[in-house]
Amino acid sequence: MKKVSKKVTGMMGALILSTSLALPVYANQEQPGTILFSGGLHTQSIYQFNPETLQTKRITSGNSVDVSPSGDMITYIKHDSVYVADSSGKNAVRLTRSRFPHFDSSPRFSPDGEKIVFARSDGNLYTIELENKKVTQLTKAEDGVFHSSPDWSPDGKKIVFHSTDKDGNTGLFIMNADGSQISPLTGHNDPKSSEYSPHFSPDGKSVLFEKSQNGQTDIYVMNLATKQARNITADLDKAASGAVWSEDGKQILFTVNEKNEKEKDSSSFYIMNKDGSNKKMLQMQVKYATPSKWKALNLSEQEEGFLKKVKNFLLD
Repeated sequence: MKKVSKKVTGMMGALILSTSLALPVYANQEQPGTILFSGGLHTQSIYQFNPETLQTKRITSGNSVDVSPSGDMITYIKHDSVYVADSSGKNAVRLTRSRFPHFDSSPRFSPDGEKIVFARSDGNLYTIELENKKVTQLTKAEDGVFHSSPDWSPDGKKIVFHSTDKDGNTGLFIMNADGSQISPLTGHNDPKSSEYSPHFSPDGKSVLFEKSQNGQTDIYVMNLATKQARNITADLDKAASGAVWSEDGKQILFTVNEKNEKEKDSSSFYIMNKDGSNKKMLQMQVKYATPSKWKALNLSEQEEGFLKKVKNFLLD
């Protein structure tokens, strides 16, 4: 049985930058892009991990990172607010001004790169336009209802998200990009089950998500046409979390948190085919690392696109 520890679900631990020098999974294959993840207990940081060279690099402080469609910008959470920076973590710009106890979370770029959708501690989902900082409220959650973890469909017409009702039941929902026509993908009919962290597949035909039930946690893929979901980590006797798609949609990355042979907390990245087959561990040990994106980056030093426009009047 895959036990989910309170440490795993409650917070991310301190990250260990120790990397094995074993042969990488992608030796002699095409460069698979960069994995961005966050980790840290007291001060969270954002890291780049190259699955070909197994090199890890800290780029900035923060968490919940996403990459722009062009690969030249990132968005993330820092000081309870939404930030953007270039893909190397430099030239940071603060877009929102939330203050504790209020906070923003889970920012995600729109497919056209012009907006960011994010969640707020008031239980609602919002978008912010990068060019002018205009914030639009998409949802009107009832008291005790909290929407979170939004993700865009590839065509930008839909948003999938996680929601918790006033009784603590959770599920996944989908709506139009303007916040209209909210409908459930998974039900609130099982108080012992929790579905969360949804991500559209690159072709828009499936949704990847995590599900915890009866002390176990697994990764599922739902076919949006049939609404049928398949457990793709059922064969893994470990707690799987932090699942994200590869850029081409052919593979999935996830994290396993467990005790090592010395009874110390550790995490490992795994890669598998989209149907759950051919699971391979990437030889890098971390504590409670949370992957957010797997995508090729544009590390050009040119300040182009929306970052340049935003920096003209929002330089932090």
